[in-house]
Amino acid sequence: MKKTVLYAILLCVTFASMAQVPVSFAFYNVENLYDTIPSPFYDDSEYTPSGQYEWNTARYGAKITNIARVIDDMGVDVIALAEVENETVVRDLVTVLSTDYCYIHRTSSDRRGMDVALLYKGDRFFPEQIRLVPSGSSREFLYVRGTLCGERCDLLAFHLPSRWNSRGVRHRAMATLCRFADSLVRADTAARIVLMGDFNSDPSEPPFRTLLARGSLYGDHYRHPIEESFRMGGSYAYRGRWQLPDNILLSEAFFARERCRYMKAGVFIRDYMLVGYDSTVRSENAKWVGYPKRSFRAGRFVDGYSDHLPVFVILYR
Repeated sequence: MKKTVLYAILLCVTFASMAQVPVSFAFYNVENLYDTIPSPFYDDSEYTPSGQYEWNTARYGAKITNIARVIDDMGVDVIALAEVENETVVRDLVTVLSTDYCYIHRTSSDRRGMDVALLYKGDRFFPEQIRLVPSGSSREFLYVRGTLCGERCDLLAFHLPSRWNSRGVRHRAMATLCRFADSLVRADTAARIVLMGDFNSDPSEPPFRTLLARGSLYGDHYRHPIEESFRMGGSYAYRGRWQLPDNILLSEAFFARERCRYMKAGVFIRDYMLVGYDSTVRSENAKWVGYPKRSFRAGRFVDGYSDHLPVFVILYR
């Protein structure tokens, strides 16, 4: 009898602890993570030792170390990266990380040679299917289906065309994203789907608004957990205004039958990631104080991180 009671108590404790197991995702646009070797397939001459930015081994190594510091500090289960040049830079990054991550990379058709990659903890996520999905632009989407903590999970990482592109190109890429995201739900309404990327658009602006609008085909399927953080700031600053182009959307299936009861989401910020008041900030550059500390400011190498801040979502099951 005593053994039965003890077993029941241990079982209750086990289930209680399992209910608080966190599952975490992040997205980080690392801004021009090029290696130093000229590419024969696209023009990356600015990021070579003889190029405009004098992109040598020391500067490349500093960039890798800085990005690794941010990722280690976050410590999430899965993180998607935008603006990585190739598998070499992803491998170099993983080698420097203190956290034990596996990686997935596929070469895209991007005209600047910028790809999307996925880092994941191998004891948490097990990829089963990997492919590039045509996006209607030169930046394909990276689609990965796998098992996350024992449950199927579909991950879609992307970097939509920038504002420098025509409105038609941007809207076409967003429409393609919407259709593909919706097709995943139609194929399996119980699918747990994560959309992670740089939309190059604020949540309040078209075409992003189409994806989130309640009552629309897409808005009824996905939640936007970082929406509240946008009211307090953003992940990217331009001309004195904070914006939130970087986002993570979750399908409603994550919350069906109370699978996930608590959620924390926002923009990941540490003081070292921002331009601060110190001797390296000249008076004419004081306007940049508080902005994300990027690698170059006004053409001068300042040993920074990225012009974007990462975003994250933590779920408690």
